[in-house]
Amino acid sequence: MKQKDKKRKASYTGRLKNLDLPDIEVLGEILDEEREATTYKTARIATKRDQTLKSGMTLKTGRVMAVMSNYQCQVQLQDEEVTASIGGRLKQFLYKSTTMLVVGDYVEVDMSLKPDYRIENILPRKNRLSRYDSGSFQKEILVAANIDQLVITSSWRMPMYKPGLIDRFLILAATHKIEPLIVVNKIDLCEDPEELEEGIAYYRESGFKVILTSTVSRAGIDELKAELKDKDSVFSGHSGAGKSSLINCLQPGLELITAEVSDFNEKGKHTTTQATMLTWDFGGHLIDTPGIKTAYLNREDIALMPKLFPGFDRYYPACRFRDCAHIAEEGCAILQALESGEMDPDRYESYRWIMENL
Repeated sequence: MKQKDKKRKASYTGRLKNLDLPDIEVLGEILDEEREATTYKTARIATKRDQTLKSGMTLKTGRVMAVMSNYQCQVQLQDEEVTASIGGRLKQFLYKSTTMLVVGDYVEVDMSLKPDYRIENILPRKNRLSRYDSGSFQKEILVAANIDQLVITSSWRMPMYKPGLIDRFLILAATHKIEPLIVVNKIDLCEDPEELEEGIAYYRESGFKVILTSTVSRAGIDELKAELKDKDSVFSGHSGAGKSSLINCLQPGLELITAEVSDFNEKGKHTTTQATMLTWDFGGHLIDTPGIKTAYLNREDIALMPKLFPGFDRYYPACRFRDCAHIAEEGCAILQALESGEMDPDRYESYRWIMENL
C-alpha cells in the first residue's frame, strides 16, 4: 500500500453518529453535583492544617497586630514586633472565610531564618467576629479574633442615629458570644435630650450597656475608658460615627486620621482602611476596623433570629410554640407585647426587615 493511501485510511473514522446529550439544565445539575463531591481540599483544613513535616524550626508565639497586603502581617512577640509572611503550607488549605487569619489571632512564628520570619501555625481561637457579604453565595468575612467586647459606635447626628444597624451588630455579637457595648457619639449635636433618651431606652431596658459620648464636651469619655480598661475591644459601626475621633480623645498620642461627614447625604467617609490592633496606655487593646455601612448576617442563622434579636429574650419564653417566628403565630408573646404597646414598633419592624432580607 502506498504511503498516501495509508494516510487516507488512517484519517477515515467512519460515519458520524448523533449523540444524545442531556438537557443543558440537567447537565448543569450533574456538574454541580460533581463539584460538591470533591472533598479532598476541604478535608485538609480539618485534618492536616496543624501537621507539619518541617524540622529545625524555632517557634515563638505572637499575636497579629495588623494584616497587610501580599500575605504580610505585623506580629507582636513577647519582646519585639516583627513583620512576618504567611507560610506557604497555610495557603494550601480551603478556608470557609475570605481570609485565613485576622487581627487578634495568636500564631506561631518561625524565627530560624531571621529576618525572613514565617507564620507556620494559627492557634485555636477563643472567639471571632465575622460578617457576611450580600451575594447569592455568602462568604464569611472575618473581622477580628480573640476579643472581649464589641464597641458598637453610632452617632446621634451627622450621620443620623441608626438603631437598625445597632440591631444587626447586636445580633452579630450574640451569634459569636461577644459582650456588646453601645456608644452613641456626638451628643453635643442633640437639641432634645428627651428624644435622645427615648431613642436609646429600648436598649437600656433590654439590659445593654449604653454610653453617651462627645469628643467636643468630653462627655462620657471617662466612663468609656473605664469599660475599655484591660480588655481587647473591637470598635466598629457605620462610617462617620466618629470612631477615630473617639479613639484620639481616649488616647491622643495615636493621632488617627479623621474626616468630615458629607453635608449632602450625611454619609461618612472611610478613614480607617484596614483593621489594626493598638495598645491602650491604660491597659488592654483596641481593634479599629474600617467603618461598614451595613452588616449583613448569615442566612444560615435565620432560625436563630427569633431568639437572638435584641430585647426579645424578655418575651419569647412565654410564646406558645418554642419555634415561634413572631410573625403570625397564635399565642406569640412578642405580638402580644406589640399589641399592648410594651414592644417598640420600630424595633419589631427592624426584626421583620432582617427576617425578610435573610
